[in-house]
Amino acid sequence: MTSSSNQTPKPILVRKYGGSSLASVDRIKSIANDIHTKHSSGFRLVIVVSAMGQTTNELAALANEVSPTPSRRELDMLLSVGERITMSLLSMALDDLGCPSISFTGSQCGVITDSSHTEAEIIEVKGDRVREALNKDQVVVVAGFQGVSLEKEITPLGRGGSDLTAVAIAAALGADRCEILKDVDGVFTADPNQVSTANLHDTLSYEELEQIAGTGCGVVHSRAVNHARKHSVQLFVGSSFHNSSGTIISPANFKSETTNCPENTPYKPLAITLTDGISLLECTIQNQGNSSELLDKFSSCIQCNVPLQEWVDFDSNHISWNLLADASVLETINDKISDLLIKEGVHHTHSSELSCLSLAGRPPLNWVDTSRKIITIIEDNDIADYRIICSDTNLRILLNPAEAVTMLPIIHDNFF
Repeated sequence: MTSSSNQTPKPILVRKYGGSSLASVDRIKSIANDIHTKHSSGFRLVIVVSAMGQTTNELAALANEVSPTPSRRELDMLLSVGERITMSLLSMALDDLGCPSISFTGSQCGVITDSSHTEAEIIEVKGDRVREALNKDQVVVVAGFQGVSLEKEITPLGRGGSDLTAVAIAAALGADRCEILKDVDGVFTADPNQVSTANLHDTLSYEELEQIAGTGCGVVHSRAVNHARKHSVQLFVGSSFHNSSGTIISPANFKSETTNCPENTPYKPLAITLTDGISLLECTIQNQGNSSELLDKFSSCIQCNVPLQEWVDFDSNHISWNLLADASVLETINDKISDLLIKEGVHHTHSSELSCLSLAGRPPLNWVDTSRKIITIIEDNDIADYRIICSDTNLRILLNPAEAVTMLPIIHDNFF
């Protein structure tokens, strides 16, 4: 008779559920049923959860009612409550089903981070208590988005933090798979709620998903994808509402060359993404031989993870560049850069309340043909006010919000 110590251990599966998937008590109970079924079928489960629905936004608004400039430390303490509420409720629902479970905060899991109070970086995941609970056949429910610094302070992982929590725990445990479960069926060529003709990607490589995530697509955050790639964590993106074939992400799914598209090959993007609330700062200065020094000053002035577009030489007499950022980010750094621009005599214009359509995927050798195609599409639809900004990795189209919504499916169908 084979001893239990020689039996093959049950596979470990890490699942992450987003806030919209856990937005109500009924949804939490429904997910608890799914987890119980999966656990009963022979999996050791770690469940990473986001805050319910709009809880994080509601907590942030509450803080701003109390103080217009809340302490970053105290705000982090407050925002961490959202995920803790969800983890406790889900664990209660599992217990009621007779499914043994235990909930842990990020610090209780041993998610160790640096001391940043904005977008903390994970240093390591100890995971000792998680392993102990899994060995007791308990479902482990973890609060995403948060860790603890070496100074014992609660630290948020920033935007997409729950995705990163799930991937980091999966890497630390050597999990068989990490599933990111959303309110959509996988990774599409566009948001299926906005574009009815969007196509589902059955498979993607890490690099391809990073390209899509880099446009601001909210299906999986780019930091989580990067961590998965570094630690060879197989990802699955699917629906939390029903069984779906979803999208599988791993190195074996790399469908294209890592180099640029060969010359004369039509550009075939992986996805198009719509992002609202974008601001654009356009700068131009006469080239007096000190442009490199000025650009170095400008770059160091805005070091805060802002997507700075590549520098563009319009002619030998002028140097121009663009800063494209979320409106709140640009507002935060505006005081830092305004004085510098004025002092250095930089002509600049600031446009806000824009929407951005971003094409993601392996870029062509140059964007000329693609830009011409987009210009024709836009102007055929009687739109005169727009910007096209190209970088090394993607092409962005800036429009007013109403026209961006109109153009999204039209541009999508022209490329897909």
